[in-house]
Amino acid sequence: MRLRHLVGEFHFKARAIVFDLDGVLVDTMPSIRAAWTRWAIERGVAPEEVLASIHMTGVELIRRFAPEVDPLAEARKISARQAGTEASLRRFEGALEMINRLPAHAWAIVTSARAEPALRHLNAAGLPVPNVLITAELTPLGKPDPSGYLLAAERLGLAPVECVAIEDSPAGLRAAIGAGMIAIAVTNTHPASELAHAGAVISSLAELEVVLGPGQDTRSMSVRRHRPSAGEDEQSP
Repeated sequence: MRLRHLVGEFHFKARAIVFDLDGVLVDTMPSIRAAWTRWAIERGVAPEEVLASIHMTGVELIRRFAPEVDPLAEARKISARQAGTEASLRRFEGALEMINRLPAHAWAIVTSARAEPALRHLNAAGLPVPNVLITAELTPLGKPDPSGYLLAAERLGLAPVECVAIEDSPAGLRAAIGAGMIAIAVTNTHPASELAHAGAVISSLAELEVVLGPGQDTRSMSVRRHRPSAGEDEQSP
């Protein structure tokens, strides 16, 4: 286990950062869990079984637990219901600041959500839409399948090994690592003990620092734990 990464230093070279959306950039998991719990109860399925698989795409979930229904129509219905509970979505601390630090060609999002809710979540949280947004419509399988991360790297014009992925779930980490990316886990939705296969584990995006080369050159970009400057108070209050 690598829980030392919660407090230890790390320093990863990369040319782009690929984020998961729900649970990493935007705090949507309560509404997602509520929507799928209600759906499971209506379908006579144990909610805990469905919730254990919400890293998958909605269509995959529906095909697994209710194969007799139209998965696309059902996914749209669940998404519409979920939208009614998202009046006050918030972005996680450090999300906007980190994105604003990155050139447009140096970041992407890979999500198991469909495009419509993904765009809705970004807008509600006041976050920009990336040039590369990989949603459920673009990948045949959800996480832990690595296809979403492989497609993101391809569209960024980079090899996967040149990318750092940031994930909040064990399945998402397996997807990113399976694609060949360096993976950082953030403990927004899962405890550190479930994320120990990541290259580093953090408790907040605010802990990360992105360092670019002169003129915002990403060829020498690095991602590391934030190092307080000489003027910052390094002591706990």
